[in-house]
Amino acid sequence: MQKYLFFTIYLLVAGILSGYAQPGYQGKKLSVHTNLLLLPAITNATYNKAPGTTSLNTTKEASVDYVISRRNTMGLTYKNLRTSSLRDYSSDTQKIPTGKIFSNAIGIHYRVFKKKSGNLAPLGKYTQYGLSVMFNRAEDIKNSAADVSFNTYALSLGKGRSKILFDRVILNYGLEFSHMFTGFSKQGFTGATYYYKDDTQTMAQYRLWRHSLMNIKIGIGFLAI
Repeated sequence: MQKYLFFTIYLLVAGILSGYAQPGYQGKKLSVHTNLLLLPAITNATYNKAPGTTSLNTTKEASVDYVISRRNTMGLTYKNLRTSSLRDYSSDTQKIPTGKIFSNAIGIHYRVFKKKSGNLAPLGKYTQYGLSVMFNRAEDIKNSAADVSFNTYALSLGKGRSKILFDRVILNYGLEFSHMFTGFSKQGFTGATYYYKDDTQTMAQYRLWRHSLMNIKIGIGFLAI
C-alpha cells in the first residue's frame, strides 16, 4: 500500500513541477544561426554574373535568438550582401553593370511559433517580424566621383519552419519578404521604389529594394546556452 501511496505522490509532484518548467529546448534558451537568402537572378545581374536562371542573388546572414516563452523568441541579425546596380541600357552588349552595391544591415526580429500542446520549446512553423537599418555604398567603376554612401531601413516578414537535429543542431527554412524604406544622405531623402536615370544612389537603392523583396531562406544553427 505504501508503494502505491509514494507512487501517487510522486506523480502529483511531477505533474505540479512540469507546470513550472522553463521554456527552451533541454534547458537551453540561446541559439546561434547562420543563414543564406537566395533567389534566381533572372532580370538583374549578380555581382559578377549576368542575369540567367543559373545565376543567384544571395544575402549572407548571422543571427542570435533567445527563447522568451514556449511560442516566442527574440533575436539580433546581421546581414551582408553585394550585387550589381541597374544595367546601363545605353549599351546593348553590357550584361554585367559597372555599378556595384555593398550593404551591411543590423536588425532585430521577433518570432511567433504555431501553438503546439505540451511543447516547451519554440519549434515548428513560425512567423517572423523584423526591423533593420542598412548601411549601403554604391560604386561606379567608370566614374568614381559618383560613388555614394547612404542608409536605408527595412521591415521584413518571414514564414518558415524550425527543426531540431541530433538534440543540438537547428535547421531553418522558409521565405522572407522585405520592404525597404527611404534613407537619408547628404543629397536628402531618396525613394526606394523608383530611380532616376544616371543617378548612382537612386539606381542602387531601387536595386536593393528589388533584391530584398522576396528570398528563399535556409539556415543552420546550434543550441548554445
